[in-house]
Amino acid sequence: MKKIYNIIMCLTAAVLISSCSDDTENPYATNPSVTVTASNLLFEATASDGGTISFVADGAVTATTSASWAHAQVSGNEVSVSVDQNDTRYSRAAVVTLHCKGDSTTVSLVQKGVVMNLSASYLTVNTNEATTAECDVESNVVLTVSSKPDWATATIEDGKVKVAFDANNTGSFRKGILVLSSENFSDSISLAQYDFEQDVKGSYKITYYSDVEHKTQRTFTATVKDNTILVGSMNVNLPYTFDEERMAITLTSGDYIGKKSNSYLYLMFADSNFEYWSAFYEGLPIYAPLEHDADGNVRAAFYNSAYGIEYTTLLLGKFSDQSFVEENYEGSNFQIMYAPVLTRTIKR
Repeated sequence: MKKIYNIIMCLTAAVLISSCSDDTENPYATNPSVTVTASNLLFEATASDGGTISFVADGAVTATTSASWAHAQVSGNEVSVSVDQNDTRYSRAAVVTLHCKGDSTTVSLVQKGVVMNLSASYLTVNTNEATTAECDVESNVVLTVSSKPDWATATIEDGKVKVAFDANNTGSFRKGILVLSSENFSDSISLAQYDFEQDVKGSYKITYYSDVEHKTQRTFTATVKDNTILVGSMNVNLPYTFDEERMAITLTSGDYIGKKSNSYLYLMFADSNFEYWSAFYEGLPIYAPLEHDADGNVRAAFYNSAYGIEYTTLLLGKFSDQSFVEENYEGSNFQIMYAPVLTRTIKR
């Protein structure tokens, strides 16, 4: 019984000692010399001086920032914080540090990145008459038109980029770039104006090499119709589509192009040395963008890069049946066209 009593007395003493310790103030605790009471440090991407930090202090306060693009200035019991424009799409962060009597406290600030979303990467009009086109734009910075072709006028208003095209009297299609900027940040829209009947359809020449060494060159007349290209004395029709974004005549692997003797011809592609080819893959495109040469005439070279291969050769493959499958391939081609180019002389 005496042992139990002694244990109880020890536990009681321990509790009393613990209680006394809790009531004793920490001799090392101090009140901070500066305390932040409010802050507003979330910025848009544009340059701004609207950030504030309110504080109470028992002495003079200075403020510094951790980034060269952020600035802080003390006035009374408030710090005014400003930021330079953020010309990237990425948000960024820094801290503002308040100093007083060897003490300090920090406040984080965040600035958003540039938001600039265009609903279209290109504006193409299929007419040579004066006309307009527009696309939506979303941005958290003030945008200006910093560059454009001289035949177009562009404005930015009501969340839209509006482009006015002058009448095209050049006798051919035309292309240009519209650049929208804010400080050091910019984005662009491709502009194009053409008339399909006048500027795409018509008489061309198609020139290509008939050998893998690219030594022997051949030229045939070619007629670009509504959706096929008739190649002169070959008497084959290459189906095509017109890609307005690229302003390009587009051929597609696996397309049927006609019959010669007992063979059915299908379109395939290969690289410049015929080391790699598209084989029996359907749907691979190859593009011939319409460009102007130094003399103002039209030149359109066929090319596409896909799956690490640069396709520049057209194969007019021979098949035993009208079905684009490997078992029907005769192992030979009606024609191999290395580096084919469409050309057209523009009459002025």
